[in-house]
Amino acid sequence: MTTYTIPLFPNSLIYKAIRVDYEDTFAIDIPSKKVIHPEDLVPLFFDVFPSWFKVLMHLRETIAKMIGLKTAHGIDIQAQLDNFKGQKGESIALFHVFDRSKEEILMGETDKHLDFRLSFFSKMKEANLYQVSLATTVQYNGFLGKLYFFFVKPFHRLIVPIILKKIAKRLEK
Repeated sequence: MTTYTIPLFPNSLIYKAIRVDYEDTFAIDIPSKKVIHPEDLVPLFFDVFPSWFKVLMHLRETIAKMIGLKTAHGIDIQAQLDNFKGQKGESIALFHVFDRSKEEILMGETDKHLDFRLSFFSKMKEANLYQVSLATTVQYNGFLGKLYFFFVKPFHRLIVPIILKKIAKRLEK
């Protein structure tokens, strides 16, 4: 299966969530006889991280703590994943559910360096075929946000399609 890019959906929750300094949307088509809901995607997103990406996230947490940014240190992420229903107010690590609709769950975080939003979409394209997409928007809060995302962006653009492919493999089963 191949991932592809699409524009942000104009009527989506993420479209108007924050001022946008950066945006992208990666999508993949998944054949499935079972309905794919956006709340099915979120736990899979966290579960399919490659080991090299987990190492990078651990490094990010260490550096972020040293410079006073928010971290997921001390959060029982597994308990959050086990109990996730996709409702407004829930969290997984630094990803808080800000809003949701039938086809979208809007998550993200607001921090001193940048605000980010990540939307999980699932839309039926035709019978037994779903378009699953991950849309990201970022708002820089000053120079630190621009500098931070300068280093993060290449990894972001690399990892999101990998994660989508892994999610698709899990949902095809």
